[in-house]
Amino acid sequence: MLIGHDFAGDNNETLKQVQFRLYWDMLPILLLRARDRYLDACRLVEAETELASRAKAMDGFDHRTLQAAHDLTAAWYRFLHDDGGQLRLGETPEDYEKRLATEWREFFEMEAANLVRIDEFTRDILRAAVFANTQTGHAAEASVCERLKERYASMYRPRVIAHDGAA
Repeated sequence: MLIGHDFAGDNNETLKQVQFRLYWDMLPILLLRARDRYLDACRLVEAETELASRAKAMDGFDHRTLQAAHDLTAAWYRFLHDDGGQLRLGETPEDYEKRLATEWREFFEMEAANLVRIDEFTRDILRAAVFANTQTGHAAEASVCERLKERYASMYRPRVIAHDGAA
């Protein structure tokens, strides 16, 4: 995970560090959900594709193929859910980090499940990983990023401030 400022006000360093620490736990979730959905579909229609064969044979993957997808999703989560580092009443900094980790994990798992409902996204995630560092893989990575940027487009739009000061 690359740590940066992805949108105006993206400065909760605690949340970013929690996401960074969970990177290796979260990244496989996206691939495994896409792989499982694709292989289930192949079994259903009794089809064997090159992508299915390669997916079945995988015993690991180059994390860099899905890093941008993870990082875009992490930024989207921060955009939607960042509380600015505000602790709840009686919450310690350690409790705050545990809460952030739990909430981030739950969000990522739900977002991965939603994303793999999109057929093209599922295929591209799988292609990016199984055809790593090839023209096919790079094209799939680019497609995943474009789909996520479209999905998360409001994160990049400037906020309009009303005359009364309300956002």
